[in-house]
Amino acid sequence: MLPRNMQQEALSRAYLRAVAARAGILCGITEQDVGIDAYLRDVSARDGQYQDTGPQLDVQLKSTTRVEFRDNELVYDLEVRAYNLLRESANAANPRLLVLLVLPEDEAEWVAQSPEGLILRRCAYWRSLRGAEPTTAHTTQRIAIPRTNIFSPEMLRGLMDSLRQGIIP
Repeated sequence: MLPRNMQQEALSRAYLRAVAARAGILCGITEQDVGIDAYLRDVSARDGQYQDTGPQLDVQLKSTTRVEFRDNELVYDLEVRAYNLLRESANAANPRLLVLLVLPEDEAEWVAQSPEGLILRRCAYWRSLRGAEPTTAHTTQRIAIPRTNIFSPEMLRGLMDSLRQGIIP
C-alpha cells in the first residue's frame, strides 16, 4: 500500500483533474518535480471546433490534514522552496497558484463510495503568492488562505476568463 503522503498527493491530483474536467479546462500533470505539479489550459470553440487556446495557469499541489481554521481564513505552513517558487511567479512565463487539498485527519474519512456517488471529503483552496514578501524562514513559511478561495469549477472558469483579459492573480 502507498504511504499516507503519496495517497494524499494522488488525491490532490484527482481533485484537480475533477475540477478542471467540470470547468472544461485541459489539465496536464508534470512528470518531473520542478516546482510545478500541473498546468491548466483554456479551451475555446472556433468554427465548431474545440481548440487549446490558452491561457495557461501553473499549479503547485499540496495536500494536508493539518491546517488551522480561523474565522475567515485557514493557515498552512508551506515549504520555503514552494513559497519562493510561487512568490516569484511574476518572473515566470505563466501565473502560478497554490492549490491546497485539506483532508480529514482520519484516513478512513478521506473517500466514501456508494451507488449514488464517490465523495472526496473536505475541499481544496487556492492562493496566488505572486509578489508576496521574501521570507527569512529556512524550512516553512506560514501563509493564510481566505476560506472563500475554494478551488471549484466556477472559480476556475472565472480565473481563466480573467487571464484571457490580462488580469493575473
